Amino acid sequence: MKEFFKIVLGNLVAQSIIVSTLILGGLAFLVMVMIGGSSQPVDIEDHTVLVVELWANISDAPKQETLNEAINQAIDGSHIPNYYLLELIDALEQAENDDRIDAIFIHGTLLPVGHGSGLAVISEVREALEKFKKSGKPIYAYMVDPSMKDYYLMSIADRVYMNPFGLISLNGIAAEGIYLGDAFKKYGIGVQATKVGKYKSAVEMFTGNAMSPADREQLTALIEDLWQEIITDIASARGASRSELLQQSNEQGFFIGAKAKEIGLVDQVAYFDQVIEELKEKYEVDEELNSFRQIALSDYIRRHGFRAEGAPIWPSSPQIAVIYAEGEIVDGEGYSDQIGGDRLSRWIRQLRLDDDVAAIVLRVNSPGGSAVASELIQREVREARKEKPVVVSMGSMAASGGYWISVYSDQIFADPATITGSIGVFGLVPNLKELANEHGVTFDGVKTSQYADLFTVSRPKTESEMALIQQFTDHIYDEFINKVAEGRGLPLEEVQTIAQGRVWSGADALKVGLVDQIGGLTDAIKFAVTAAGVQDDWMVTQMPEPRTLAESIVEVMQQAPGAAPVVKAPSDDLVSATVRRLQRDLASLRSFNDPRNVYARLPFSLEIQ
Repeated sequence: MKEFFKIVLGNLVAQSIIVSTLILGGLAFLVMVMIGGSSQPVDIEDHTVLVVELWANISDAPKQETLNEAINQAIDGSHIPNYYLLELIDALEQAENDDRIDAIFIHGTLLPVGHGSGLAVISEVREALEKFKKSGKPIYAYMVDPSMKDYYLMSIADRVYMNPFGLISLNGIAAEGIYLGDAFKKYGIGVQATKVGKYKSAVEMFTGNAMSPADREQLTALIEDLWQEIITDIASARGASRSELLQQSNEQGFFIGAKAKEIGLVDQVAYFDQVIEELKEKYEVDEELNSFRQIALSDYIRRHGFRAEGAPIWPSSPQIAVIYAEGEIVDGEGYSDQIGGDRLSRWIRQLRLDDDVAAIVLRVNSPGGSAVASELIQREVREARKEKPVVVSMGSMAASGGYWISVYSDQIFADPATITGSIGVFGLVPNLKELANEHGVTFDGVKTSQYADLFTVSRPKTESEMALIQQFTDHIYDEFINKVAEGRGLPLEEVQTIAQGRVWSGADALKVGLVDQIGGLTDAIKFAVTAAGVQDDWMVTQMPEPRTLAESIVEVMQQAPGAAPVVKAPSDDLVSATVRRLQRDLASLRSFNDPRNVYARLPFSLEIQ
């Protein structure tokens, strides 16, 4: 028997060695491919057209790839290219001043991931394109089935082409939530909630089956603001009547090629090959590609990298540190797609203590989350502001906890389409008693004090226990509005009026005093430069920085540099899109980790369409 176990153990060890060798060998091969596959940057010839491929996500923060993600992407082909805002704007600014670049050609459809490709980010990219256009260089855009966001971005082009069988979606904005209250009751899951603020509707997802009147009121006002902003910008770019566009949107909403051309949304209805031929006549021809001379935006970025305006020759010059707060705010370190209260606080503290950092720009793109984690972050912002300027740039969403961490900055910039405010809190306490009992599972125990098992999920909370949780909630709300009043220099009575959990667009937030200026990330950086008094001697650093290893792996998976940048990702069907949304909404439950079960967050399932 002893010999038998020796043989078994020996086989297991041998198999483990083989598996380990294969894994290590595979990783070594991956690294060799990564190193060997890296190509020199593409040379840019004169009279080149910069091709902006929209088959990508546009994030606020640099993409933080992991080796595991890169391997999975290589196996299943699920990779979605990513641009982050600063590198994209910087590339467009470089192209504007690059004598070798004659024009820009935009095509494709945005592929939003997580909190990426929001209206505020698209608005900033659109402004950069408009600046390029004002330099005298033309922009061309080709579309097939553009979403409203796609068309909003591409409408800035001098000439817009549309496929004859394409369809423009200009059907307005909708805000829709998912409600699980009845489902929880059906399956025996109990949910008890506390909240402060008439408009604080996040708990409704778990307790109700429809939108409350207060939530309907605030969301109606919000999406109307966003829609008016979009229509106004499109009408201005296309030289069209704003009122007529609104009328057409209400009457029809979706426009095929001929109708889109008739009402001025596009300039020409054509197939892709016809557009290529037209551009070949206008610009130099690349005989090898049988197309116009071109360089993909991804190759252009790869060649130049991120170069901040004002970047000095010597790296010891003062730094404007851009720190990204993107995702849900959670207690602890958090996942890569979350804002961990401990992690972000540590980063801000490091920048505060770094004498080479002249100013901090906090880019916030968050619906909020844990109240405790938000306060940890805000504490570091307050301390940093004592040492150096701290400027906040709000992305597509900086609400509730996202506003909490912003309020003590020296200046707050927001895009007109930013969703902000939501100054309110709620408590959420689930229990599984009925569900468990139906399956023969029961709970029993002992305790020393009345509230020893306050946060158990084995039973509903008593009236006195809910009163205690409401007390926590009231306290956090009082702290929230007092901090807003102090940080913004507003009378407490005024804050109490504009709080109540109500969400505001960036444009309306400016009117009520919640933000200081309308502007994007680059505007916030320029303000920080002035506030720090560093003039022309400065450089931008970012935290977190792009991860070089993952970038190299992604580069191998992407098309080779210099290839014709005409790639289309597979489209989602309705079922896949619905399943993905449910997965995303349910995944939000992992952010329920506040020590007191009290949260400053937007509705979990709010989706602006």
